[in-house]
Amino acid sequence: MEFIDGPTLRQLVPMSALLDAVEDAFRAVSEGRDRSPLRSQVPIPGGTLVLMPGVRIGGSGHSLKLVTVMPGNADRGLPTVQAVALWIDADSGEPRYVLDGPTLTAMRTGAASGVSARLLARPDASVLAVFGAGAQAEWQIRAVCAARPIREVRVYARRAEALARFVEAMAPQLEATVRPVASAAEALAGADVVCTATTATTPVFEAEFVEPGSHVSGVGAFQHSMIELPPALFSRAALVAVDSREAALAEAGDLVAALSSGELTDDGFVELGSVPAGWAATRPADAITVFKSVGLAIQDLAAAEVAVEALTAR
Repeated sequence: MEFIDGPTLRQLVPMSALLDAVEDAFRAVSEGRDRSPLRSQVPIPGGTLVLMPGVRIGGSGHSLKLVTVMPGNADRGLPTVQAVALWIDADSGEPRYVLDGPTLTAMRTGAASGVSARLLARPDASVLAVFGAGAQAEWQIRAVCAARPIREVRVYARRAEALARFVEAMAPQLEATVRPVASAAEALAGADVVCTATTATTPVFEAEFVEPGSHVSGVGAFQHSMIELPPALFSRAALVAVDSREAALAEAGDLVAALSSGELTDDGFVELGSVPAGWAATRPADAITVFKSVGLAIQDLAAAEVAVEALTAR
């Protein structure tokens, strides 16, 4: 087996191709072509062990990702999420590639927000607010900037040192202005797109701070005990989308909280893959849209497929 490390993944997978691949993955979910089971989550001391098999009808391969989520790692100076992914040839069943899991996860999670922005955000969206300065934040920014003409990026995080390091590292890499902000309210004032990528267990902002016309993408919470988005935000939204209805009901803490409080009804959300490609062009300018993602194995599969195809083409 060949190992595809993080730097190589970055080189092999252009963001435009990744957005297309992940959008197709979402379409596969809504069209019944995804055969991936829900992830298995096993509590371990200090965190969670996650197993994610990815299978799609007609795919050239299958994937299997092993993940550990250790919130305490932030205090150790280590990544919260660590992972490794396996690519399996669909014809022979032979394991062919091992891929760097954290990079693969960060890229495809960012791409999910990018696809949601492409399908739901205003076409002229130019200000992006990001909550969190961890490994996911970089790819949230890269993907949304690829989907919309972002000229300003505001980043808010609880840890001032991590925030400063992140902004210093990202600012030279983007055409958009990247700056830290001191509060959630400052981040949201005038923001067109909002991305949350944290391990929070309580909402990271107040619903009333989200301005009309904004698109919000929450990708951090993937357990019932984790909440990033306030329940009241769901009742303000003209459209709420999830990556998978089954997965969201099983794992999305913020969406389940909104259902429990009555801020969202059982028929009040759709799968992102069912949203027509041209919806954003005709959306009401003052509509708030929300995308709630828990992350799917088919997203890993889609991203790995782009990398393997590019490597094979070389």
